[in-house]
Amino acid sequence: MKIRIIKKENKRDKQAFTLVEIIVILFIVSVGMIGVLSLVVQNIQSQVINKNNIIANQLAQEGVELIRKTRDTNWLNGSSWDQWILAGTYTMDFEDSTPQLLLNASQAVLAQDANGFYVHDSGLTSTNFSRQIEISDISAEQKNIKVSVTWQERNQTYTHTLEAMLYNWFAL
Repeated sequence: MKIRIIKKENKRDKQAFTLVEIIVILFIVSVGMIGVLSLVVQNIQSQVINKNNIIANQLAQEGVELIRKTRDTNWLNGSSWDQWILAGTYTMDFEDSTPQLLLNASQAVLAQDANGFYVHDSGLTSTNFSRQIEISDISAEQKNIKVSVTWQERNQTYTHTLEAMLYNWFAL
């Protein structure tokens, strides 16, 4: 004969989470999620700043190359190497054959044309970048080119500056 023992279950014998434990777990998980979300936001902001730094560097490099193009064109045309490359502050686009004297800061603002090229054109929607090219005389055969690209991001002004020396190689 088999004897069956029936045990009455007591509610206290069951393992369960209390309300306080659940609240503590939710608090810990939410603090962790806030940390992760703040890292994601910082990463996105850093990505935008880095992208603008790369664009500014390329715009500054383009400014130096445009002045070099003017010097090289002068040589090819048999003109003086520094024709159109006089001391002063200028703007210049890839379509310009010579630097344009900068009369006010609004002329330095860059816009993007339909092809995505950056140009100094007030008829287009302007970007947050502006570029100015400063030329100074070092000697009769040497000039300093300083290109500054400035932009605003989140109420902070950033500037990327690139300097290069320009020489009259034929005279050296």
